[in-house]
Amino acid sequence: MNVKPPATRAGRREKAAQTRVRILEAAYRLLCAGGYEATTMQLVAEAAGVAVQTVYFVFGTKARLLADVENRVVLGDAPLDPLGRQPWVAEMQRETDPKRLLALFVEVSTDIVSRISPFVAAVGPALPNDPQSVAARDRGRDEFFGVVIDRLAELRALRDGLTPARAIDIIRVVNTVEAYADLTTRRGWTVVEWKQWLTNLLRVQLLAHP
Repeated sequence: MNVKPPATRAGRREKAAQTRVRILEAAYRLLCAGGYEATTMQLVAEAAGVAVQTVYFVFGTKARLLADVENRVVLGDAPLDPLGRQPWVAEMQRETDPKRLLALFVEVSTDIVSRISPFVAAVGPALPNDPQSVAARDRGRDEFFGVVIDRLAELRALRDGLTPARAIDIIRVVNTVEAYADLTTRRGWTVVEWKQWLTNLLRVQLLAHP
């Protein structure tokens, strides 16, 4: 029996991972530009420089490809890593100044919503809206928000009487893709103005000493 050297197997895994990312990036561009119906698996394959059979082999269906693009949109360049291994999570957990912690959270959050906003605008109706999919999105969002809230609670920085659960509710209401899109796309706000507004609002709403 021929056993491939570990280096060869590792090289193949790396190549497969790079191909997957290339397909996801191509699909994201096409989905944002033309929407779900116009984005065919063949077009994705051509844009990624692979055979259409490769796209089907990696993702199986167009719906699965859409779901994986959605995940990549949220996590950026590290779509296969769980939230806890994102580098900015460790940075937040090390931060000891509540104001700097909120500023870091807003930076990361804005980076995410700036990617999500055009994607949702283009393919929103095609995204799965069954209870399981909606619940999964809610869990992911609350887990992300919980990183900053849990750290603020550890620092005893939340304002008096504000529970972590209620603090997450506040972020959920004000820090939405819809609010970002409305202000930056329709109302003419710059991204810098959005960050300043959200940071100041969260300081007042969440911190004992804003």
